[in-house]
Amino acid sequence: MKRSWDLARALAFFFVVILATGFILFALRVTGFDQSLSEEPADAIIVLTGDTGRLSAGADLLNDGHAPHLLISGVHPSASRNDLLTQTGLSEAEFDCCVTLGRQATDTIGNAREAGDLVRDRGYDRLIIVTSDYHLPRSLLEMKTLMPGVELIPYPVRTQPPWRNARVARLWLLEYAKYTTVQVRYAVWPAPRNS
Repeated sequence: MKRSWDLARALAFFFVVILATGFILFALRVTGFDQSLSEEPADAIIVLTGDTGRLSAGADLLNDGHAPHLLISGVHPSASRNDLLTQTGLSEAEFDCCVTLGRQATDTIGNAREAGDLVRDRGYDRLIIVTSDYHLPRSLLEMKTLMPGVELIPYPVRTQPPWRNARVARLWLLEYAKYTTVQVRYAVWPAPRNS
């Protein structure tokens, strides 16, 4: 009995070490994303709605000429055009010419499907992905799986590091769990899902 208990404790310790190491690697990846972009413009900017700062970051990239088109993916059904104009800071003319609203996505794989639809409809092959830094690993994984061959350029919207705030630490841990789940899902079922 003692030997079984010792084995269970050793396995639990090993499991905790693996999870902790995985989270450290995840955090290093998140903090390693760079906001600098090359001079070569992309075909489109994809902004995944959610945290504060994502929409304005995407609009700034559009205004700075990093791509001629902006897809806002996961727009809530209750969000009005005026709400989005206010949050992006874009003019009505800029909004009319250069912005597509994706209102179907309710999660990250939905964002990837909306981006994939845009790629197929317009023949795009180079996208800037704008989302919170901690959300980028999972977003990129979902998008790479659904859009093989498309160049995805991560653009992180910086959040507070988890070691400075307990609420942010909980958010990063939850995202790490989701990211790990997606990795396992694609390891078990590697075929891309149909959009």
